[in-house]
Amino acid sequence: MNMSAVTTQYVEAAGGIIYRKRNTTNSSNADEETKTGSNAINPNHANKPISAIKSSDDDFELCLVYRPKYDDWSWPKGKNEPNESHRHTAVREVGEETGYSVTLGPHIAKIEYPLEREGKKSSKNSSSNSSQNRNSQPEVIKRIHYWMMRLIDKPTAAKRLPAFGPIKPAKPTEIGNVLWLTPSQARKKLTHDSDREVLDAFLEKLHAGKAEYSTLLLVRHGKAESRKTWQGSEATRPITPLGAAASYALGRELACYAPNKIISSPWKRCVETVAAFAHDSSLQIEQVAELTEDHHEKQPKSTLSVLINEIQNLECNAQNTSKTSNVSTANSAIASNNATVMCLHRPVIGTFFDYLREITKPRAHKRILSQKSPYMPTGSAIVLHIISTPKGARIIDIEKVLPSVY
Repeated sequence: MNMSAVTTQYVEAAGGIIYRKRNTTNSSNADEETKTGSNAINPNHANKPISAIKSSDDDFELCLVYRPKYDDWSWPKGKNEPNESHRHTAVREVGEETGYSVTLGPHIAKIEYPLEREGKKSSKNSSSNSSQNRNSQPEVIKRIHYWMMRLIDKPTAAKRLPAFGPIKPAKPTEIGNVLWLTPSQARKKLTHDSDREVLDAFLEKLHAGKAEYSTLLLVRHGKAESRKTWQGSEATRPITPLGAAASYALGRELACYAPNKIISSPWKRCVETVAAFAHDSSLQIEQVAELTEDHHEKQPKSTLSVLINEIQNLECNAQNTSKTSNVSTANSAIASNNATVMCLHRPVIGTFFDYLREITKPRAHKRILSQKSPYMPTGSAIVLHIISTPKGARIIDIEKVLPSVY
């Protein structure tokens, strides 16, 4: 046994880059609460898909925070609480540090550096051992996930709060100031090279037309009572207590995306899976008969049309919202986030995945859409971020979402 081997411990954290369109008539960097309003776009862009409208970097503003303890400017972020996912941490910590309510978009990057370098000017995206660690001391690495984030307005934030949980403002000793800066200004203001690397990854997505997206969350119903032991009909077979726990926990993850619509098979196990989240978010569950297993077995194309129609609805909503800027501006936050939850049965998910792989651009993301049953675990979700292009809808980012049951 090698007694000199050095173990590595990780401190998990998460954060994000909040971005908004600049208000060119008043581009002050004051940290003021956003208010609902409108922002006209170039009339030449009115009939173009959102992703086809090219923006320069400095059409956008990004949110930075100042940390008095470290005397540095960085992206808002913080450590995971016990049993908390990275995505939930990101939304909570960014809300606490900036005072803004946000919703998650595509994942930007993951960075790592030795915890002992926290706040020090030379900290880089590195996990190299220090001389102390080479003397068999455990190395502690801070691992941070970053997401693209958009603002949501106060009513939308209040609506999702029961499902998401509390967000407590950071103390003045933790965050001393909040600024909105253009990317070029932010690059100069950021203290650490690792934060500039995150900025580069963000700008790559911006240049690829990923700033304005819609979100589709596909949920597989929670663990259900066994078909062999259930004495009632398939339509009334419920989720188990374990399935109920996972479904409740999943609601905290779904809330990170502030969905404004829930669609479900009317069968009991699907409705029960999203019922708690729907209740806590004050949303109605739209029950669609075409999503049942029976209907899918007889008419799979009809079932698939529900997915295709919803993607088209998301595209249409994004286009309509773009007339007042789907990306929040210095004078406005998104009044209603363009995100839909769909709760489904296993066979339906297989049919949906076959279609979704066809419109997924990054090849690496296609592998997340499994071709083998059961496709995804019970009580879990897949998050799809979708943009509109001249060739139709394209999926630009996919993430798996697993609930934390403890």
